[in-house]
Parts: sequence; C-alpha cells; structure tokens
Amino acid sequence: MDEHVLHILLGFAGVGATFAGFSGVVAVFGRRAHGEWLPEDLFRLRNLMFMSLGVCLLAFAPLVLTTWHLAQARAWALASLLMGAGSIVYLLYARPARLRLRRERPDLMPTWATAVFIVALTGAAILQFLNIVGLFFDRGPGPYLAGLLALLCVAAMQFAFLVIRPLAPAV
Repeated sequence: MDEHVLHILLGFAGVGATFAGFSGVVAVFGRRAHGEWLPEDLFRLRNLMFMSLGVCLLAFAPLVLTTWHLAQARAWALASLLMGAGSIVYLLYARPARLRLRRERPDLMPTWATAVFIVALTGAAILQFLNIVGLFFDRGPGPYLAGLLALLCVAAMQFAFLVIRPLAPAV
C-alpha cells in the first residue's frame, strides 16, 4: 500500500475518533448533562457516533485486508463492499427516525442538512459500487478515500449541530 494512502487512512481514523470523543464532551455540558436530551439531539448524536466510529473502522479495513496478502485491487473492492453496504444500511436505518422528527418538529431539521446526509451516504455507496466493479476507474484507494471523506463530512455536520444546539433556547 502506498505510504501516502496509509497516512490519509490514519488521518481519517484520527479525525473520526476525535469527533466521537468530543461528542462525549458536548454531552457533558448544558441540559444534556442532566439527561435532558431532545429527540433531535439523540438523532444527531446517533448519526455522529455511527459516522465517526464507522470511519475509524473503515479506515483500518484495507490495512487489515492487505495483511491477508490479497491483491491490492481485491482488498480495495472488499473494503468498498463494507463501506457501500454500511452506507446503504445506515441510510435505511436512519430514515424512519428522520421522518418522525420532520413530522413532529418540522422547523428543526433543515432540509439542506437532510439533503447533505442523503447525498453523502448515497454518493459514498455509489462510489464504492463503482470501485467494486472497476467502472470508470481502476479499483483502488481513490473512491474509497472519497467515500470516507463524505462520511466525515456528515459527521462534521452532525457535530456542528450538536455544538450549536445548546446555544438555542430550550423548546
């Protein structure tokens, strides 16, 4: 594996772990420290934890697969299969909660944030599928790293909403 790709994977894992760790710090401050979690905060925390810890796990997947002495293309295809399947499964898992929140509190979940969430996960899944079949580009780290970056962007957005939320008045 290229050393540059290795550094990027480890960097992504570090950023994902940082988001997960700081979400605990956010939970300690404000109303949340006293168990006063709003449904949208729980939804965002769940998304943040899945995305950030998912990035950590997925950043190490190609590294572990290469220890099995698989061909590089096969290792990237298997890692892409994990990310693509995980993205689709989580998108389907989060949909009912997202719809319930939009129905109960329509002004709280910005449409643009929902669009970013759906586009990022769908885009990551499509990139991984293209990487698996080798369509438009050779199997390799590029689409995989782009997918990890998309998941990190969603985690960053969820983290921002969690941090900004305590500044808003309690409903």
